[in-house]
Amino acid sequence: MSSSGPMPDATSVVRSDSPRSMLSVAFWSFLLTQFLGAFNDNYFKQMVLLTCVSQVAKAKGESAPDRQPLALAAFAIPFILLSGLGGFLSDRCAKQRVIVGCKIAEVGIMGVGLMVLLIDGLSADAQLLSLIGVLLLMGAHSAIFAPSKYGVLPELFREEQLLPVNGAVQMTTFLAIIFGTAGAGIALDQIQRSMWIGSLIAIGIAIVGTTASLLIPRTPIAQPNLTLKMEDLFLPREIAQLIRRDRGLLLAILIAAIFWFLGGVTQMSVNTLGKATLKLSDTRTSLMVAGIGFGIMAGCIIAGFLGKGQSGRRWVLIGSWLLLISLSLIAFLGSGLAGTAVNAEAKDQAILVSLLSADMLEWSLRFSMVFLGVSAGMFVVPVQVFLQQAPPPEFKGRLLGVQNLVTWIGILLSAAFVGVAGMVLRGIAGPNGDARHQWAVFASLALLMVPVCMFYRLPEARRREL
Repeated sequence: MSSSGPMPDATSVVRSDSPRSMLSVAFWSFLLTQFLGAFNDNYFKQMVLLTCVSQVAKAKGESAPDRQPLALAAFAIPFILLSGLGGFLSDRCAKQRVIVGCKIAEVGIMGVGLMVLLIDGLSADAQLLSLIGVLLLMGAHSAIFAPSKYGVLPELFREEQLLPVNGAVQMTTFLAIIFGTAGAGIALDQIQRSMWIGSLIAIGIAIVGTTASLLIPRTPIAQPNLTLKMEDLFLPREIAQLIRRDRGLLLAILIAAIFWFLGGVTQMSVNTLGKATLKLSDTRTSLMVAGIGFGIMAGCIIAGFLGKGQSGRRWVLIGSWLLLISLSLIAFLGSGLAGTAVNAEAKDQAILVSLLSADMLEWSLRFSMVFLGVSAGMFVVPVQVFLQQAPPPEFKGRLLGVQNLVTWIGILLSAAFVGVAGMVLRGIAGPNGDARHQWAVFASLALLMVPVCMFYRLPEARRREL
């Protein structure tokens, strides 16, 4: 076939020769690859964030800057700057090759982190800033990895398999976030000052992930003659024209960004609600946050597996209304109208004791967090499937790169939203207004969901002629 002729449908090339199921090596090697990548991202990021907090605590009243915002920005900014490049590489190269290359790079980046921790005579502040630099490299690696990670799925699996496959991917991603974040704290508690051991663990995880990526089947190149242009780094002209013509794609990109915006605001607001409003211990607050993650996993299972063969738009509609209800319920419970937490001042650290010592209000909030997570999982999986299926094969990688960019803009906006909301509440209700009225943030998120529930309908899945 002439390279100058029409490009074949990359999906059809793979599917016609080797249809794969969720019991295949292709599925499990991909699932393990992406799970370990997400785990390492959150594991290493949380280790750096906890180190930032420890450095401030060790200052003992002296002026010491909190490096957490810098660390979070270092991880997030590459997603905005490099998602377009990741989308370009996903179309210009075989997606499986990009995935393997990113995993090899992850091993190298984690190796740099180990070297930073082993340098003698480096001050604590210089070491922390160097680790934040490594976190920047991790963000860059993940930004390039993401478009190929999602774009390769339609090339490996048939259309009717994409809903359960994406359900499994989303479920294990949030499982990786939970375990990676928790694992960082456990590791630092165990190794104390020997943080290099934690970095060595990250290298081992990256090596296992790289090995798993080698078992993912080779995939065709969507556009082998594609050349890199400056516009490809942000919004390629062809993708801009595509989403202008296809309103369904544009709205799906924005809806996915709204999902991650809600997630960013919710995680920070639950921490404030638990610790500042209800005066709960760190452990009991963390149990509420964990409830969201486990709920999302359940929602992904419901939409991905129980919804197999059904219309994705149905699950998005149900999920959007349940999101509205769950956010409203959390706002009501957090407002004090349903009472206040009993034994909130207990600073118990044992998970079992913390779990059992909760009163009715706290149990209601935990249920609401799980309910919120289930609703979110049901909502997002069909949207992601649509974004993988709808664009033509030759544009798939770059469109997913644009989606990744818009998503991370949504995440950064969530941080700005929380900051502005805090200032507004303090301005209206006094110095502790954000602590006393954190319920208002959840109420505002519920209001944000009203137009989504009323007017957004996911387009039906499109089957392209092969």
